[in-house]
Amino acid sequence: MTNVSTSTARTIVQGLLDAGVQHVVVAPGSRSAPLSYAFAQAAAAGAVTVHVRIDERDAGFVALGLAKASGRPVPVVVTSGSAVANLLPAVVEAHYTGVQVVVLSADRPASSRGRRAAQTIAQANIFGEYASGGHCDLAVDGDARKAVSDIFSSSLTHSGPIHINVQFDMPLMPDDDSWSPQAVTSIPAKRAVDDRIDLDVPSRGVILAGDINDQEAAQQISELGTHLGWPIIWESTANVHHAPTAIAHGVLIEGHLPTPEMVLSIGAVGLSRVTGKLLRDTARHLSVHLASDGPEAPDMFGTAEEIFTSVPRATTTVDPTWLALWQDADAQASSIVNEELATQTLTGPSTAVTLWISIADESQLMIAASWPVRHIEAYAPTRSGVRTFGNRGANGIDGLISTAWGIASGSSRHTYLLVGDIAFLHDMSGLNVSDNQHRPDLTIVVADNDGSGIFSQLEQGAPQYAAHYEQVFGTPHGRDLWVIAESLGVPAKRVTTHDELTRALDMAKKIGGVSVIVCTTGNRSDEMALIKRINQRVSDSGS
Repeated sequence: MTNVSTSTARTIVQGLLDAGVQHVVVAPGSRSAPLSYAFAQAAAAGAVTVHVRIDERDAGFVALGLAKASGRPVPVVVTSGSAVANLLPAVVEAHYTGVQVVVLSADRPASSRGRRAAQTIAQANIFGEYASGGHCDLAVDGDARKAVSDIFSSSLTHSGPIHINVQFDMPLMPDDDSWSPQAVTSIPAKRAVDDRIDLDVPSRGVILAGDINDQEAAQQISELGTHLGWPIIWESTANVHHAPTAIAHGVLIEGHLPTPEMVLSIGAVGLSRVTGKLLRDTARHLSVHLASDGPEAPDMFGTAEEIFTSVPRATTTVDPTWLALWQDADAQASSIVNEELATQTLTGPSTAVTLWISIADESQLMIAASWPVRHIEAYAPTRSGVRTFGNRGANGIDGLISTAWGIASGSSRHTYLLVGDIAFLHDMSGLNVSDNQHRPDLTIVVADNDGSGIFSQLEQGAPQYAAHYEQVFGTPHGRDLWVIAESLGVPAKRVTTHDELTRALDMAKKIGGVSVIVCTTGNRSDEMALIKRINQRVSDSGS
């Protein structure tokens, strides 16, 4: 007879397979052995792909990336104690972006709690409100099948992380290997609900597109902009950079054009302060809260008079001069940007733009928080053929390498990560993957300016704070990042010019696998001067 811990684990694993799980991330541990072994058996039967990470924080972010790319729930298995706590950053990001990461945490029996038992903490509801998809604390003598079924019963209508905490008792390993898990070839499609609102809107409006992972919604936004003749100002992860009315340099020009009569925002917006000013200055602001946005309505500045749950349909009397005004200003800004970035010496903006225009159609691009996401937003031209991702829920710099690895592993497309040097160092353990693990086609491009550049444009970058700026904000690291990558078994190259970067990207695409390209972008003060010069020239061109 199979022991109760094994039978419980097998029931949970089969329940997850029934829910459409195709990938699982496992971090090693003893108490979690029943789950880890059951997933290994399922992988041997061809029912699931197992990814292994030593570090639980990395494991959580790999699961996040896999779930983002695949659109399916992805479990992450961890043992008891502080192992569970290390998943909090990934769970927080999944919560705010509506991604279904399933935490499977092993625990000791409830009778061990509060007794200082080894590796035992209060973990049953450790994520609190961040486990927005649901949570349960399951004893091995309970009905595991019903528990898993109940917690996934609304999986077609809700999103967000799920936490299943399982109280495993000894013995932890199976008495037999006779189990035959069953892969699920298809899962029920989400119900199509037409809840789009019909609106009459003014002629002179603007669409602000924020973080959008819903490809159908992105297409609806593109069509709406064309239908209304409204410019679309897109942030880097909006996935509408191909739209006919998309404006490449909206963040550079929006403060120098007439205030629109209405703004329709979709997803979380507000990377730049000028966007916040546009929302506050415009008489009417309507917002769209997509199901994939997470639980909080996207109304950062409290200006939305109404919030819809889908992209509305709308009609207006099209004013062709309105769109032409934005497109003419965008063309002038594009000319200035191209001129300023047309040098061999790499900067943060030129690194971002070179990557953006160099990667092939059907590629995927993960864009890190801080400078990279803003450089793409401000300086990249419109283009088609690339799907963008970002951890825009909490906008943190943690776990970015691991998230990108998960995104790359969740599809067959070549994936790129644009990341700063500090964020690279923050998650360099994401490269610590054993040789027997799957290595997707992932090229990591690091803009290395030896520290944090973004703070220089904020309040702490003012001259009166210069005495302590470098120590606590600039944080220079002085490390050879390509050496760090190669020490972890990842091929790496350092480049300093535009042509070197272009050749390195071409080589990485041809060779495939995981690689790192470190772009030395020079002095941070020179980079800030470049950004200020571009902004001033665009401002002067519109005056």
